[in-house]
Amino acid sequence: MNSFRTLIATVFAGFGVVVVGACGPTTGTTCSADHHQVMNAANTAAATCAATESCSVSGANSGCAKCDPTLCLKDNDCIQGWTRYEDYLKADKTTQTTECRLKCNVPTDCPFNYHCIPADSGQGYCAKDRPYNGVDYKPTTQGTAAGAAPWGVPCQPTDGFDTNKACDTNQNFWCYGTGPTDANAFCTQYQCTDDADCPGGWWCGTINDQPNVTTAKRNDWGVDGTTSICLPRAYNLKPGSYCAPCKSDHDCPANDSTPQHCVSTDANGGSELACAVECADDKNCPLDYTCQDPGTGTTVCVPRAGTCMGTQEFCSPCHSDKDCQGDGSLAGECILADYSTEHYCTTKSGKACQVSGNTLISQCPTSTNTPTNAGVSCAYNTLDFSFSKDQCFGLVNFGTGSNATKVGGCWTKH
Repeated sequence: MNSFRTLIATVFAGFGVVVVGACGPTTGTTCSADHHQVMNAANTAAATCAATESCSVSGANSGCAKCDPTLCLKDNDCIQGWTRYEDYLKADKTTQTTECRLKCNVPTDCPFNYHCIPADSGQGYCAKDRPYNGVDYKPTTQGTAAGAAPWGVPCQPTDGFDTNKACDTNQNFWCYGTGPTDANAFCTQYQCTDDADCPGGWWCGTINDQPNVTTAKRNDWGVDGTTSICLPRAYNLKPGSYCAPCKSDHDCPANDSTPQHCVSTDANGGSELACAVECADDKNCPLDYTCQDPGTGTTVCVPRAGTCMGTQEFCSPCHSDKDCQGDGSLAGECILADYSTEHYCTTKSGKACQVSGNTLISQCPTSTNTPTNAGVSCAYNTLDFSFSKDQCFGLVNFGTGSNATKVGGCWTKH
């Protein structure tokens, strides 16, 4: 068997993504897109490479070979892992290969259309995003990092939702915001399937269809009143980025240049993980967060509730109405607090809410049962509230003194 060595590289404005050494050519064959197999002229597998090998092609010849780190581009190394990010999400190790891969620590170390994910060794490397309808997204500026424009471009709510002039509608980017006056609205992709449909540093979340940039009210025009959407894991004043889930630090980009870490939301080793920004004290955190050390030696902002996803009952943290329905009997809605980024569940009043004189008549819980014993009110009309009539909701307290509780609404523990 004649041996040969070649250098294969996919380069985006100086980023070397895949580099493999090769030997043992087979004439008239090519490599599969994930470099796991040698494909013949009929586009069927002529050979499957071992986990420590990958397929390389030179002219009309291809074959399986062990990765040679001396042939890797700068900042690349031989790393066993997945070529595609969606395979990483499936966690099927039988689909791993060892290839030259671009090393990374945070999402923005990777080029556009790539995610930073951890190898078994802990070393981060860049894996390919899932193309949209088989075609990669085109960056607004060539050579930009993961999650750059057209992702996250600011948009004016008054310019509309799916035809907003600030958004790249040719690639189906639409304007997302929490209301018609949301100054932090931005362009993103709707109806994602999972995180592989989103860029590095973003996640696929479920949100309420309404309120949105076209209406302050909810009319449940979507399926069950919710939809999926790509949201940034760095909140940076972006709406809807509350409590972004993660698997490792590699998922979490810096927030306004301050590092984030993937930690347990209860700061006590719990299984629920979310991106958390470094902090010195509570003043560095959003109102409904507190600055704690989750056992890593670094203090970060974690939700005061100790969770991003509660029990689905009254005042539980939530992301969308689906998180407040339980088995369908709860009939609650997920609402955004007026003075913080806190999202929490309402519950249906036992009778229609109304105001008689200065008295609110309802059948709601008497308290949020929080340390501050915050009060409860009820939506008695559809004009003054962004959620449905007859929904009971917790009132969010916040203090201004150095010893005052900053938020005491529907979070469930201190």
